[in-house]
Amino acid sequence: MAAPQEALLGESAAIASAGSTETLRGEILAADTGEPIPGASILVFEHELGAAADADGVFFFPDMTAGSYTLTIRAVGFRPKTVEIRHPGYGLVSIRLEPVILEGEEIILTGSPLGRGIRYQPAQALNRAVLQQKAAPSLGEILDGNPGVSVRTFGSAPARPVIRGMDGERVLILQNGERMGDLSGTAVDHAVALDPLSMDRVEVIRGPASLLYGSSAIGGVVNLFSYDMPREWEGGASGSLASHLATVNDMGSGLVRIQHGWDRFALSGRVIYRQGGDIRTPDGRLPDTALNNLSYSTGMGYRTGRFETGLSFTGMDYTYGLPEAIDDPDEKVEIRMSRVNIQNVSTLQLGGFFENAELRIQYSDYHHDEIETEIRPDGSVDEDLEISFDQRTLSSSVLLRHRPLGRVQGALGLSANRTHLSVGGDEALTPDANSYFLAAYLYEDVRLNHALTMKTGARLEFKETFVRTNELFTDGDAFEDRSDLIFSGALGLSYSPVSNWQAGLHIARAFRTPGVEELYSDAPHLAAGSYDIGDPTLGNEISHGADFFLKYRSHRLSGELSLFANWIDNYINFSPTGMIHEPSGLPVFQYGSSDALLYGFELQANMALTDQLLANIGFDYVRGKERTGDRLNLPFIPPYRTHLSMMYDTGKWWFGPRLRLTGTQNKVAPNEESTDGYYLVGLDAGCRFRHGLSLALRADNLLNERYRDHLSRVEDRNNPMPGRNINIMLRWDF
Repeated sequence: MAAPQEALLGESAAIASAGSTETLRGEILAADTGEPIPGASILVFEHELGAAADADGVFFFPDMTAGSYTLTIRAVGFRPKTVEIRHPGYGLVSIRLEPVILEGEEIILTGSPLGRGIRYQPAQALNRAVLQQKAAPSLGEILDGNPGVSVRTFGSAPARPVIRGMDGERVLILQNGERMGDLSGTAVDHAVALDPLSMDRVEVIRGPASLLYGSSAIGGVVNLFSYDMPREWEGGASGSLASHLATVNDMGSGLVRIQHGWDRFALSGRVIYRQGGDIRTPDGRLPDTALNNLSYSTGMGYRTGRFETGLSFTGMDYTYGLPEAIDDPDEKVEIRMSRVNIQNVSTLQLGGFFENAELRIQYSDYHHDEIETEIRPDGSVDEDLEISFDQRTLSSSVLLRHRPLGRVQGALGLSANRTHLSVGGDEALTPDANSYFLAAYLYEDVRLNHALTMKTGARLEFKETFVRTNELFTDGDAFEDRSDLIFSGALGLSYSPVSNWQAGLHIARAFRTPGVEELYSDAPHLAAGSYDIGDPTLGNEISHGADFFLKYRSHRLSGELSLFANWIDNYINFSPTGMIHEPSGLPVFQYGSSDALLYGFELQANMALTDQLLANIGFDYVRGKERTGDRLNLPFIPPYRTHLSMMYDTGKWWFGPRLRLTGTQNKVAPNEESTDGYYLVGLDAGCRFRHGLSLALRADNLLNERYRDHLSRVEDRNNPMPGRNINIMLRWDF
């Protein structure tokens, strides 16, 4: 089979032998590396048909009559391209896109500051079409079931992704490349402060990424991209209307987004509203899991010559219940959260040693109250503010990409962050804290030969935390300020001897500094259903991790195997003690540390049985235990999982079943309950209409299976997980 070649404007497509003469098939590749570009959008001008490239950069349009067609291809981080092709040809059309770094525009690639498609560790990208099909009220629910990604649940609203068994502050969530400034990583009851309907793309890096992002990226990174800040545009108006309905909690949500562009200037705005009731389970409603969310944004973009800048202002008001006191109908707990975020990104093309400079500035003002509501015998309502959090964060980063030096490409990065946290309420959980960090890193890609590329980099970060008294934590002598100077580094190899095969090896030293809640908590945390006790002697987590992946891609078959291991010193765990705090009646959880080992694998394969029928199978497994002493199991480690699915996709409509098999988890920490295995049946269907209109249907837990998830933090695990859920997602992009 001849190798596919570039399709050029005004020329007939250069094509390879294979494929149906009725189905137009193609692949979207990066021009500089030959790597596939997942999520690229392809529009057939003559028929106003659209499609999105899959994880291997492949797209197809079935039942296309013979003739000439004009395709417009767009992908975030690449220059848009229009090509003319003749169909039928000889098989697979190959279209290469130029990275927009050549024009000084923003490169969006979480795993590298260079905007190159070379991979050194497992990663995944979800485009807008996939996000629509997976629509859910929370980020964790959307990502659950992706390779190596599970979900920590405490009701729907605060569901947060868990990567390879690592939760909380070990998984860093970014918004357009910057830390969000919320508190979603510090406790199970805290939600990610961004509505999923605002997300246009999500990138997941599995494995340590502290080299680029510092503390809290020891387990992986999830980067959320939205178009709240115009970064590329054409003249005229465009926008989106979207809606998501779900039966499991009678939820409805809607999105309105508008953008208007001129030659040098663009404006955008959006509004999202979401409301849902208590979650249905096979045993009935799970009380206190309702939610209400309003989010909004406005943004502007400006470009002239070699300079571009953008500014966005986003806000969110979120109220959601927590199933903490589900056995008492006269008591409930809810969180009332708000966040305002201002972000600026500017890029400038330079003419010297540094080719490109990028400056990011972000300010976040986050607040939430944890409210306990009691209904008295006379019917009156009493509200108590148990805990309040106020956090203001200012962060900035500068990235300087230098010109190629022979086979070497690289970048220098500088970042700074300042955070102020105030804690109040009747049961203030921790003292106040002010912190900042300053960091610098160097990243270099070296092409050793045509098949082998090496990455190397180092980061030096200085961080200080100043602990301050508040109304309930008054003994200043009990606190110690912390200063840390921490080094992290990475070495990666990417080997691709032929276009079908790629292997990657990534070795990294990563770190995480303990948070103030891990050090000094000593109070009931009613919203989380626990009495939390910290340990001020906790040291920094230091991880030495290794990732290896092997990837294969052909016309009909693709697959990837990932192996990983992390040796973590001073691994901080949050474990049940088996005791009850008598005044509050809450179970006691205590922070502690030990040296730990986490290891496992992910395996996934996709097979095109026909041009329209795709089968998928996936497995993932993680094991976590202490390395010393009694070698006890670590708490809250997800069990072994198998995923099976099939999808019949004609290009106009799609339909397919899926099955998830989850094993028993009996390798549990002391005082942690084991959970039984279970299986879930689901169904996906949808239709793509003309003029950018699409409808997606999804059924979850179709058989209404009663099961308990091992990562559920609902106190009474006899309450099962959500029952049958029918989702309807309608979207119109114009």
